[in-house]
Amino acid sequence: MKPVFANTFNVTSNKGKAEVALSFAHIYTEHNFSMKQGTLTDVSAQVADEVASVLITKDGVVALARLLNKVCADWGIDIEE
Repeated sequence: MKPVFANTFNVTSNKGKAEVALSFAHIYTEHNFSMKQGTLTDVSAQVADEVASVLITKDGVVALARLLNKVCADWGIDIEE
């Protein structure tokens, strides 16, 4: 089942095309239990399910950067630290 929220994201930029891709994913640990010779074994592995991917133009990136800078300033956070 596809998750409805993301707990991680990735930013990829393409300098030649002036676009940025934001990919959102839900990463979790999947457990598979097996019984062998009277012993219960947990074989776990990390799974990443993609939630969404967004392509932003140069103008969109500038608008997003301004918005995030304003939010940080409103919270009293100096991003230059």
